[in-house]
Amino acid sequence: MSYFNTEHPVVTFIDTTVFEYFNLTNHRKNRHDPRYYVGINTKTVVVVGNNLKLDFYFYQYLTNGYRPSFIEMHFKFCELVADSFIGPTLKRAFKNRTCPYPPGVYDLEDLSLAYVPKGFPFTKGRIIANLTYTERGSSRYVGHGYIDIELKVAKNKKPK
Repeated sequence: MSYFNTEHPVVTFIDTTVFEYFNLTNHRKNRHDPRYYVGINTKTVVVVGNNLKLDFYFYQYLTNGYRPSFIEMHFKFCELVADSFIGPTLKRAFKNRTCPYPPGVYDLEDLSLAYVPKGFPFTKGRIIANLTYTERGSSRYVGHGYIDIELKVAKNKKPK
C-alpha cells in the first residue's frame, strides 16, 4: 500500500477577514500506524462554499531544492469536498455536514488521502496551496501554505 508521508506543514499567510485563525498540524496516531495525519483548526468569519477556490501545486524535490512539476489541482471548495480523491477524508472530518459551511470553528483532524494514484511521478516533494476568495464578482488572495510529502510503501508484516 502506498501513502503520502506528510511533514513540516506551514501556513505563510492568512487573511483575517475570511479566517480568524488557520492552523495546520501534522501528527502520528500511534507507532504502529506509519502514516502522518494532517489537522486543520480554523475559525471562519464568512460562509465558505464555492466562493473559496483552492489551487494545489505539486513541487518535486530535486538537487537540494523544490522544482515545479506538471501536477496541479484547482478546486472550488464544495467541489473539493465532492472530489473522489480528497473528498472522502473531508466529508468524514466535516461529519457529513453539507456545503456551504457557515461561519464558525472547524477542527478537521486525522486527514489523509485514501490512496495514491498508481504511477505517481516522484517520491519526494511539496504541495503548495493558494486560497482565493470571491465576493461580489471580485476575487482576492486570502491564504497560502505548504506541506512536504514523501511517497512511502507500507511493508506487510508476515504472520507468525
